[in-house]
Amino acid sequence: MNQVTDFYDALAPMFDVMTDWDARLAAEGPFLQAQLDAVGARRVLDAACGSGGHALWLVRQGYEVAGADVSPVMIDLARQKASAAQLDVELFVADLANLQPAHLGPATPYDAVFCLGNSLPHLLTQADLVAAARSMACVLRPGGLLILQNLNYDLRWQKQPRWFAAQGGELDGQPVLVWRFADYDVPAGRIDFHIALFRQGERDWKVDVHTTPQRPLFRVDLLAALAEAGFGEAQTYARMTAPSEPFDAGKSGDLVVAAHKRG
Repeated sequence: MNQVTDFYDALAPMFDVMTDWDARLAAEGPFLQAQLDAVGARRVLDAACGSGGHALWLVRQGYEVAGADVSPVMIDLARQKASAAQLDVELFVADLANLQPAHLGPATPYDAVFCLGNSLPHLLTQADLVAAARSMACVLRPGGLLILQNLNYDLRWQKQPRWFAAQGGELDGQPVLVWRFADYDVPAGRIDFHIALFRQGERDWKVDVHTTPQRPLFRVDLLAALAEAGFGEAQTYARMTAPSEPFDAGKSGDLVVAAHKRG
């Protein structure tokens, strides 16, 4: 196991506790559907699908969908949710640099690939970022659409926010809490990102803290990687909402990118 896999395996049981999927999909759905409609997409790969929120939503909208994630526990959770909802979706374990599942062979290319949820900062070098971009290009048809959503690190690296809002709920009938925070190593160009997972016991609360390194993902580095991997000119947005808002490095909370594979 690697550090990123361990991190998300630990987070998986609480992932849906900290994510309001109804609100998120209501906000993001119109943007995503408009992007997919513009390229006539029918087959979509969610390349960092987590617990399957976006992938299962796509199936409900009538798309043929596959989902991949580096965390086996996340994939198991997504499979359980798909089975319970009687939704047909191919789900498999894969990292971002190896998105062609061996058991499927040379499958028909996808019309669109998503990589959402701030997944790319886990790639700690520019070479790793380029390898992931090439992997996503390899499973796309010419002209196919790539949508990426990450935090705006051009702003975050300047402001260096350390503490983030806690999110609570229930898991298996017991109160739980997820608290995220970060430490910044400027000389190394790294962020140590932490999650504290709180569970209420019979008498007191138990907490486990998990850490994963991140590389601040600047717009210029991401666009350079996409160009090197075979994508054409990219559009950048502030968030996945409709109507779309242009990305502003000094203000936007997110960096959303839509790019097409060159023919």
